[in-house]
Amino acid sequence: MYSTNLTITPLEIEGNLESLESDSAVLRSHGLAEYNTATEIAFAMGITPGQLRFLTSSFLGSQVKHYVYFKISKKTGGERLISAPKPYLKAAQRWILENILEKLEVHHAAHGFCKNRSIVTNAQPHIGADVIVNIDLENFFQSISYKRVKELFSGFGYSKTAAKIFALICTTSEIAIDGQANNTTSVNRHLPQGSPASPAISNLICYHLDNRIAAMAKSLGFCYTRYADDLTFSASGQASRRIYNLIKNAKLIINSEGFTVNSHKTNILVKSVQQQITGVVVNTQLNISKKTLKAFRATLYQIEQEGLSGKHWGNSTNIIAAITGFANYVAMINPDKGAELRSRVERIKQKYECEE
Repeated sequence: MYSTNLTITPLEIEGNLESLESDSAVLRSHGLAEYNTATEIAFAMGITPGQLRFLTSSFLGSQVKHYVYFKISKKTGGERLISAPKPYLKAAQRWILENILEKLEVHHAAHGFCKNRSIVTNAQPHIGADVIVNIDLENFFQSISYKRVKELFSGFGYSKTAAKIFALICTTSEIAIDGQANNTTSVNRHLPQGSPASPAISNLICYHLDNRIAAMAKSLGFCYTRYADDLTFSASGQASRRIYNLIKNAKLIINSEGFTVNSHKTNILVKSVQQQITGVVVNTQLNISKKTLKAFRATLYQIEQEGLSGKHWGNSTNIIAAITGFANYVAMINPDKGAELRSRVERIKQKYECEE
């Protein structure tokens, strides 16, 4: 249950009359409804003002913890810390996603977590290129501060008060220490990795970054796409000789936009090696790594011969869900190979249905 008997956050969510004034014309131009006060926002979300204050209560020394933490394995190795919002906060974040963020336009180069775009559309422009350059952004969500999120909402026409409330709901000052949530100072508020709103916010904040990098890449003869924190460039012919200038200029733009390049994950891939973009092979057509497919087929064979017990694929504890998901993933990238794998998975489901 919500509690309304809490010390109010020092990031005060009510303000003077000036802070309650929205830019109605700008909001209308984006197709957004106007919310000026905490009361109006709470009513639109279907909660009380006290409940809204509870959701924005997170400061140093506070006993209010809005997130739970866990780690998942990265496909590229290592672990990723996920900050999962608790149900009431998650519902508020999803309301902001559906009623505000999804109505706004992201740059055409952005493909991660965008409607009608995917790892497939992100990879397609780079098929058959002579050279591919991958650049990774370090601590992507954590580098997007509360101030930047608040300014984003203000830029779409919301009043100072409304922008502050939306930014408080969508950012956190919590950090995980030994798996337990602890609050830092409000200065360190940032986007949490695990909120349903974070990917959309990151895409909108990266609009200027995408615009500048796309223009720079085009001037050097490169194609550019971005999937979350993975930036990909490709070129053929004479343009592929301008890699040094591309990387140098990209780093300058990235740094000036408030992000940092992960120097350990900058890769240059020529046609003579396997060229992958977010796990998709693009040398001649969209495909899955032969090594990965071989391992998956071996897993299916073992299941067919021995049953489900003791078998696993990926991080899921549900082997049927895991192999079904991966077969569908392959089908999205390579329909022919995916059809074969889906057929084998269906046979396994029928044979071992009682074991699920």
